[in-house]
Parts: sequence; structure tokens; C-alpha cells
Amino acid sequence: MRLAKRERLIAEGAEAYPVRLPITATIPELRERFGELEADATTGVEVGVAGRVVHLRNTGKLCFAALQSGDGSRIQAMVSLAEVGEESLQRWKELVDLGDHVFVAGEVISSRRGELSILAREWRMASKAVLPLPNLHSELSEETRVRQRYLDLIAREQARATVLARAKTVASLRATFASHGFVEVETPMLQTMHGEQRPARS
Repeated sequence: MRLAKRERLIAEGAEAYPVRLPITATIPELRERFGELEADATTGVEVGVAGRVVHLRNTGKLCFAALQSGDGSRIQAMVSLAEVGEESLQRWKELVDLGDHVFVAGEVISSRRGELSILAREWRMASKAVLPLPNLHSELSEETRVRQRYLDLIAREQARATVLARAKTVASLRATFASHGFVEVETPMLQTMHGEQRPARS
């Protein structure tokens, strides 16, 4: 079904994996700037943002989606009939799935429940997912976490925090060594197979 939706996007002249999108802000930036916005408030600020759909609720004339960035920050996208029109709203309902990356452009607002949101005036597919996400409400198995590392990074906050901490640590070490005149080189491997090779026992 996801492959069929991707083919439909392409057949309709849209892009399933566009090279460029008019992104003007990131989800972490918006949370930092408007995180204390009161419930049911508007800002008059128009932004374009993209994120992975991790929650999706389509209810009649108004659809809701939680968009997640790479660091786990989330913002709500509100796609309404009044703002995007009947055709665009129907395409959202028929083409957008959990796991997709979507781009939305519109005003930064706070919902009646106080959820920081973007009231979309337009939306586009940023990257169509052809495989479903795991259940984000339950823990991944150890085997899934090891074999499908990307799922672990999407679903688990601790996994993302560990990767970010490691990246910062390695960058700091490299910067320190570079400041003292060290040169980083990559030495050739002595054998084609990773690990120690031992002769077979007879």
C-alpha cells in the first residue's frame, strides 16, 4: 500500500523525495522560541518545517500529526479544511502514513490544549516511508535494537542521547588533539577480514 501511494504521488506530478524544500526553521528552534506560548494563542509568525510523522489523527475537517526531528523534539501539525482546501486535505488523509517525513508551512500557534502547533496552509511530502514504524508505545526487543539501529534511534530517547553524547565527545577529542598539533591518519588494514583468523581444527 505504501509503494502504491508513492507511485500515486509521482503519477500526480508530486515528488516522493524532493531535493529541496523551503524550510525556514527546525523543530528544536521553534520549541525554544515558542515553548512557553499560552493555550489557544497565535503568533503571526509563518514558518516552514519538516519532520517525521510519529502520531497521526485524521478527524473530519481537521487532521493532527506529531512531527519529530532527529533529536526527538516534536511539534504538532494541524491540517484543516479551511486552510488547505478540500483537495489537499483529502490527499493528506490518503497519502500520509506514520513514518513519512512531511513539510508543512503555516503559522505557529498554540492549540486549545496548549500544544505548540503549526496551522498549515500547505503541506508536501518530504520523504515517503515504504516500511512502517514499530509500535512507539512499547520497548523494542534487544535483537531489533542491534540489527535495526535506525529504529532504535527513532523510538528510544536514551539511544538518541547516547549517540549525541558520543558524537560531541569524539568531536571534542579531535579538536583537542588538533589544537596540540596532532595529525589524524587512517592506517591500512592488515587483512581483509575483520577480527582474528584462526586455522580450522582437524
